[in-house]
Amino acid sequence: MISLRSLALFLLIAPPALADACRWREPPATYPAGLAWSCSAVRWADGDTLTADCAGQPELVRVRLRGVDTVERGEAGWSAARLELRRRTESAALVILSHHASHNRVVATVLAHGHDVGRAMDAAGWSKAGCPRR
Repeated sequence: MISLRSLALFLLIAPPALADACRWREPPATYPAGLAWSCSAVRWADGDTLTADCAGQPELVRVRLRGVDTVERGEAGWSAARLELRRRTESAALVILSHHASHNRVVATVLAHGHDVGRAMDAAGWSKAGCPRR
């Protein structure tokens, strides 16, 4: 049987769930539901941001992937994360499902070969530790 004191100690030292600890919530959608662009990736900034050429868009589009938050440029491992995103998206017909805008980027679910690239990268361990913003 667990004592009240043991339970109190556990609650003090146990890490809270990441979402609760971070208190981060995804902003509401600012793009219409179902909006999908056919694109191809042309540049990769890091492991969760790429630039795409999308049919019907007059300019290149900077896209921040939903579902993953990799290390940033200059941090240890950013080059490997960038190469992984490039490997998963280069030469693939991408479907960009736009959600909201943030920091001059479209935050979107990115599908390559029918798979959610952000979620797949997160499942493969590419998200940074701590408080990932997914």
